[in-house]
Amino acid sequence: MANVDRRFGLKPVDHLLGLNWSAKVQKCYIPSTDSTRAMFIGDAVDLAGSADATGRYPTVTPVTVGATYPIFGVIVGFDPDQDDLSLLYRKDDTARYCYCITDPFVIYEIQACSSAVIAATAVGVNGCLIDTHSGDTATGLSGLELDSGVSVTPAANATYPLLILGAVPSEDNDISVVNARWRVLISMHRLLPNYSNTAYFGALGV
Repeated sequence: MANVDRRFGLKPVDHLLGLNWSAKVQKCYIPSTDSTRAMFIGDAVDLAGSADATGRYPTVTPVTVGATYPIFGVIVGFDPDQDDLSLLYRKDDTARYCYCITDPFVIYEIQACSSAVIAATAVGVNGCLIDTHSGDTATGLSGLELDSGVSVTPAANATYPLLILGAVPSEDNDISVVNARWRVLISMHRLLPNYSNTAYFGALGV
């Protein structure tokens, strides 16, 4: 059975500590000077080292995918754009307030990319994000995926920011083919910093 190739970035689904996920979010700011790229629901972000003019809301920027880069949170929504109320994402080079999950113990669902199959033996190892696809401007959803071997193959490596917890338990999720969906934890989280030899590291997979 082929899996549906429908990218959505990181989607919060559960909580590591056995709690009901509270859906609490932190308001953040994306300045117009951030020209990294457009930003979408499901995008992973990191702190950008500043705040809006009030000083209340930290600036965030898209994370650099791959190893060694910590993640501060995941975008789950935006303030309405008063110039276009139908806009579901943040256009490049525009100022926008967004809402991020910053709880380091939230578990996410993510689709693996189509380069290779991720086997059941990968449960418990680390993985990286990949952004070979742009977000969907119609749905507002991220194009981020779990890298299955384009740039990084999942492995026990504490510099990979995700920890693979298991396949999504759904009848329409077949791990024997590409684009399977996996449950992951952000193991290299900005709010749980570990720093050694000029590099961040997270929970080491087995």
